[in-house]
Parts: sequence; structure tokens; C-alpha cells
Amino acid sequence: MRARAIMAAALVAMCVQWGCEGLADLSRTAVGIMEENPGLFDDEEEQNKWTTGARALNSWVGKIDTAEEIAIGQSLAVRAFTAFGRPHPDEALQSYVAKVGRLVARQSERPTLPYSFVVVQSDEPNALALPGGYVFVSTGLLRHLETESELAAILGHEISHVALKHGIEIVSRDRRITGLVDFGSALDEDVAEYRQFIDQTYHKLTTEGYDRRFEDIADEAGTTYAYRAGYHAGGLVPFLEASRASGVHMERARTHPDPGGRIRRVESVLAGLAGHSTGPRLSSRYRREVLNKL
Repeated sequence: MRARAIMAAALVAMCVQWGCEGLADLSRTAVGIMEENPGLFDDEEEQNKWTTGARALNSWVGKIDTAEEIAIGQSLAVRAFTAFGRPHPDEALQSYVAKVGRLVARQSERPTLPYSFVVVQSDEPNALALPGGYVFVSTGLLRHLETESELAAILGHEISHVALKHGIEIVSRDRRITGLVDFGSALDEDVAEYRQFIDQTYHKLTTEGYDRRFEDIADEAGTTYAYRAGYHAGGLVPFLEASRASGVHMERARTHPDPGGRIRRVESVLAGLAGHSTGPRLSSRYRREVLNKL
């Protein structure tokens, strides 16, 4: 019972200040999914949540609004908990990463979006950004970082995928996915097609990943966000250098450009940011708030 409460509270606390009413349902759903029957929604409340997301797809071929994007993102986030990992039970760790993420997110093109940041227990060095502002980062990735400025740049990279709507664009241009949904009135009662849509979309974003053009943009934007937030702006560089030296890459390495090329592009961005190296790295705080808890 204690573990269930911590996992739910860790998620609810991240969004309470924005009034994100759906997050409580999301956290309860995630806990239930991770138990005996993953992916099974029998009660009316969960059926309604999935149906709401299905209705949002009525405007998928056009420009969806923020509320619809968040509805779709919630369903994808529920799906993520079944595969990406359980939330780390340390509330202070969750709060720390969320605070850094919110600070960086306020520097983005969509500063008022209700971003949610979750640390999940997985040894794979990975991070995931979903439409609507849901950002997951693994403990495996956190162990490879040494400073808060590196964390800020990594989160900035993921935030930019949301702020610039990369996920929405990738999925909307994939006819294999958008063609799954029949926007008829039957979706109000039968969400089978919407489930298939969510599964296909999740596969697209996690297995195939963002294309390299978007990854280049995310490196540049994430670096800029961290700079605007007041951090030492070169946070991506030591992580990329370590990846190149050790051969340890993020799980979706095939969609991320090679570390050498990424380093050169980031350094090019840094050259245009006045005083980019004067911000703090905050290694001691990162060690205390993250590394000592993993």
C-alpha cells in the first residue's frame, strides 16, 4: 500500500500547481496497469478516459488544440508506464527533477503547458517525451550525468520535442497510424480502434523515435533553454563526450545522430550564446539530490 501511495503521490505532486485535473486519474491508472492486468480497462471511468482521447482524434488531420493534445498525451503516458518502467519511489528525487524540468520548460516556446516529469526505474539510459508535456527520464540515464546543468540540457532536449510539437508532426504524417481511426460515432462506445492508435503511436515514438532532423533541432533548442534558465549552457557536451568514449548511448541511438556530430552542432550553438560558460554546473547538488539516491 505504501508503494502505491508513493507512486501516485509522486505524479500528482508534479502537476498540482497547474491544476492538472487528469493527472490523479493517470497515476491511479498507471498503478493499476502495472499490476496483474496490464492494458486492461474495465471500469466506466477508464472507458470514458479512453473515449475522450478518441474524440480528440476527430481533429487529428487538422491542427489539434492544446486540450486535445494533452488528452492524447495522457493515453500515451498510461501506455508508457506498461513498458518504460515504474516511477522511482523517492518523492524528493521526483520533486527535484520536476523542478529543474519546470524551470527549463518556462524558457521554451510553450512555457504554460502543464509539463509533467517522471523518473522511472530502468537501467537503460533513456528519456522519452510525449505530446502534451509528459517527459520520462530513466535512472539509467541519470547515473550517466554528473551535474544539474547536464540534467537541464537533457530535459531541455526532451522538452523541445513537446514545445515544437515534433511528436504530433511525426504521427500526423504517418498514414499507417492516422488511417487506423474511423471518426464515426461508434468511437463513443467502442474504443478498440483508439487503443490500436495509441499502441501504434507509442511504437512509432519509442521504437522508431524522432527523426534525425528533429534530434538536431532538439539539441539546439535544449541547449538554448538551459542557457536561458541560467545554467552553464554546455550541459549536453560532457554527456555526449562520455557516450562517444564509452560507447554507451541512449536506447534509440539509431535515431540520434552520432555523438561527434552532435557535439559539433552544440558547440556551434554555444558560440552564439554570450557568456554561455558562466552559469553554474551544480555538481554537488546533483550528487546530493540524485546520485546519492540511486
